Amino acid sequence: MELAFIFFFIYVIITILIGVFSSRKETEDDFMIAERRVHGVQVAATMSASSFDGATLAIYLAYVYQYGFSAIWLFVGIAIGFLFVRKYAWKIKQKADELKVYSMPEYFFKILGKKNGLMFSLFIVLQFFLLLTVNFIISGKVLSAIFQIPYFLAVIIGGLIILTYLLLAGFKAVVRTDFFQMIIMFIMTLSVGIFLFGKTHIPVSEFNLGTLGIGNILGFLILAGVGIMATPDLWQRIFATKDEKNLKRGLNYSAVILLILGVVISIVGLATKQFFPNIVPEDALVVGFSHLLPFGLKEFGMVLLYAVALSSSDTATFVISSIFTRDLKNYSQKYSEESMKKLTRFFMIMFIALAVLLGIFYQNILALGFSLASLGLALFPVIFGSFYWKLKQRAVFWSLVLGFLSIVVLFVGNQLNPQTAVISLPVVLISLIVLQKLLK
Repeated sequence: MELAFIFFFIYVIITILIGVFSSRKETEDDFMIAERRVHGVQVAATMSASSFDGATLAIYLAYVYQYGFSAIWLFVGIAIGFLFVRKYAWKIKQKADELKVYSMPEYFFKILGKKNGLMFSLFIVLQFFLLLTVNFIISGKVLSAIFQIPYFLAVIIGGLIILTYLLLAGFKAVVRTDFFQMIIMFIMTLSVGIFLFGKTHIPVSEFNLGTLGIGNILGFLILAGVGIMATPDLWQRIFATKDEKNLKRGLNYSAVILLILGVVISIVGLATKQFFPNIVPEDALVVGFSHLLPFGLKEFGMVLLYAVALSSSDTATFVISSIFTRDLKNYSQKYSEESMKKLTRFFMIMFIALAVLLGIFYQNILALGFSLASLGLALFPVIFGSFYWKLKQRAVFWSLVLGFLSIVVLFVGNQLNPQTAVISLPVVLISLIVLQKLLK
């Protein structure tokens, strides 16, 4: 317990110090978009951290536990997605600089009008609020397992840690803590993966790449590969990158980094399955780290796991808070002169408080995870279409409404899984094509 506390204390101090140093001589643009000058290894670090978080790890290891190494198709999809985004990233960056926008909804507000800007805000705020909630659930379970404290208290502590350094330095703190968290990712996955691989006999049958089934494989490839294009946190990182060279290099490195991390972390899920064949799959992440590692490595690994579980919580909080800030400034004269830092800090506190409450009382991470993935996927036809065609604003609006309704129906019916979560994509795509032809 004492060793775990020392590791935890070091982690908390480092994140707060990053926030303190990042806040020095900080301008409004620093707080909101890191002055659009992120470069070097920070680009790859911040992009990688955005896709290797508590939600991704928990869902991924649940599928590794059920289907073996075949679940790696999720990370294959993520890697393909980053390479696909690379083709359009510089075009997006140039347009964002020209329009002087800070978020994806603001970008499409300028291109597709007020109603569609608000629709993008609705989709993304819901998507990232669910992501924030899932990460608080996972981090709460991990911290509760480390210190044997009540789950609700562990969730609250996670919220307070994130809020502390975000209030200090905003998006600049997100970028700088992502570099710290990328180091944590490598140390955690390599040390734990190597130890478990050497101590566990994993049957060859577990490495069958087809066990997941063609439906789930295609679902993972589409959800991850296509869905990456519609992730607003990646867009904000594109906006914040210094130049084309740094942008393309960061996306290339991120694809490789995440695929390697996916392969190594699979060992945790496979080992957990051998020792604990009857647990709930969603608990594979926490059980693997808390029960399979020896003294010292267990405490170290659990604290690192906690840091990774929180790694996208700061991004999710900042994304939805900055969207509300920019929407108020764009759509209301009353807030046009208000400080962006002041408004964003207010929304940070509000959304973290709401996510903490939801995370305490609702813990179905698979339902929440596939809901947020499906929301992102629904935006893809509009995003991709905007690169090549002049889209009609009414066609975009009503196709997104139909896509949103399809997700609500699946969620209420408890029917969300890798195969059904992709339905929002064809719903929006087909309705957008039809409405483009029908509406004047």
